[in-house]
Amino acid sequence: MPKIVDKSQKRKNIAKSTCSLFIEQGFVNISISQIAKVAGIGKGTIYEYFKNKEDIVLELMGCLQEEYDPKLQHNLSKEISVEKKVIYLFDIFLNDDETTQAQRKIYKEFLAIYLNNPTDEIIEYHNQLKEKYLTILTNILQEYITKKEIKKEVLLFVPSLIATVEGFFIANEKKEYIVEYINNLFKLLKI
Repeated sequence: MPKIVDKSQKRKNIAKSTCSLFIEQGFVNISISQIAKVAGIGKGTIYEYFKNKEDIVLELMGCLQEEYDPKLQHNLSKEISVEKKVIYLFDIFLNDDETTQAQRKIYKEFLAIYLNNPTDEIIEYHNQLKEKYLTILTNILQEYITKKEIKKEVLLFVPSLIATVEGFFIANEKKEYIVEYINNLFKLLKI
């Protein structure tokens, strides 16, 4: 009797197995052969599950989001200040635990692809990710506008806040700059 393979789970397992390879060598420096070796499968098998390396990175990003989102939702559910919630939203850029550092490095590899040689799928995924975090940020801010703790004009800063923080990250600025920027913005926008 043939072995039944859960293709979706196999795809995730292959992508996750490449995490350290992408972190250590970077996207442009690895080959499909290296990926297959790390995943413990044949090179041809890679193409049964993925179109190309970018497709593997997209799957890996999806896996990392599955790990990151519950932690984010837990932190956002706490009764804390608006600044703290926004800082939690950008935790991937700030936290130094081992898991977050790995997620940050993979995200940086993803951004390098997005900025240098994106496929349509990479662009679409980035836009979906951006929309997701714009919505989360808007919801956080709306909560504190309703509580009359911050001015409603803060909503005008949602896209620029995301872009600025991501820009700090891309420029390898100190994490303290991100926190300082967020805190200063809310000093201006508190009622």
